[in-house]
Amino acid sequence: MKITPLEIRQMTFQKSFRGYPPFEVDAFLESLADEVEEILHENVALKEQMEEQGQKISELKKTEGALTDTLLTAQKAIEGIRGTAQKEGELIVRQAEIHAEEITGEALKHVTHLQGELINLRRQKGLLIENVRSLIHSLERTLSWENEKEEETAREREEKENMMSDPP
Repeated sequence: MKITPLEIRQMTFQKSFRGYPPFEVDAFLESLADEVEEILHENVALKEQMEEQGQKISELKKTEGALTDTLLTAQKAIEGIRGTAQKEGELIVRQAEIHAEEITGEALKHVTHLQGELINLRRQKGLLIENVRSLIHSLERTLSWENEKEEETAREREEKENMMSDPP
């Protein structure tokens, strides 16, 4: 059973012949009522404070939950970005390898073509040297034939001259 400060103030006692002095009892009851009233006010204030603290705790728990969710989302995003970056890196490396293979293939094709041209040029050089030798040989024969013809013509002229200068 709860006693309120008002009930304490309104409390009356029977008066007896040798009872307590009424003014002391009244003063005590008034003092007691004041203290109970103060305790009740403190109690109400503490309950309000407790309610506010509970609300703050609730809000902090909500904030903590939101932060936890945010952190989890950030971790997932980082993992996603890391995975994407790794895949992009692998793709770039693969494209670079393919490009390098293409360049190497083109270079090999060009080297093969140049080697073929070199072989062809060496063959042509050999043919050209042979043709020049043949031409030189032919010119030597022609010159030799021309020299022989000139010598023969010179001998014939000498003979004609000798014949003309020798009377019969």
